[in-house]
Amino acid sequence: MKEHHVFLLQGSNKGDRKNYLDKSLTLISQKIGRIINKSSLFESEAWNMKNSPLFYNRALHVKTYHSPFNLLEKIYNIEFIIGRRKKMKKNFKKYKDREIDIDILFYDHIIIYSSILTIPHPLLHKRKFALEPMCEISPNKNHPIFNLTLLEILGVCLDKLNVKKLRN
Repeated sequence: MKEHHVFLLQGSNKGDRKNYLDKSLTLISQKIGRIINKSSLFESEAWNMKNSPLFYNRALHVKTYHSPFNLLEKIYNIEFIIGRRKKMKKNFKKYKDREIDIDILFYDHIIIYSSILTIPHPLLHKRKFALEPMCEISPNKNHPIFNLTLLEILGVCLDKLNVKKLRN
């Protein structure tokens, strides 16, 4: 079995945000794979949401044996355990406050376009709250679609939302 390099982004803006991120970190290491690196916590305004609490975000580099679709299933299970209840039908127009959100940003260097999973994450290049933690742990990671490093993408990102690194 081949081990795969996966980058995930954790997010929470409901309740005890740090606790939800830490609880999901433990579950990720138990159910998904070995955590190689994790970024600091970053606090940011909610992206595309009005009057929402600030988000805590953290990027993770994980080694896993799971396939991309099995990984997605494991993530949904972890989100459910922590208390997130979401409908399986994706609705990109309406974001909601959440205890936990775990996104797959990258899976090795592969590109997937399917009705339930897109890798790399299709909005990564537009979101400073994802780019900044990723640049802390892997600034020279190459984006397989744009063929630019994450640091280069962050340098041209037009997102104006405030993102700040928290002291741990």
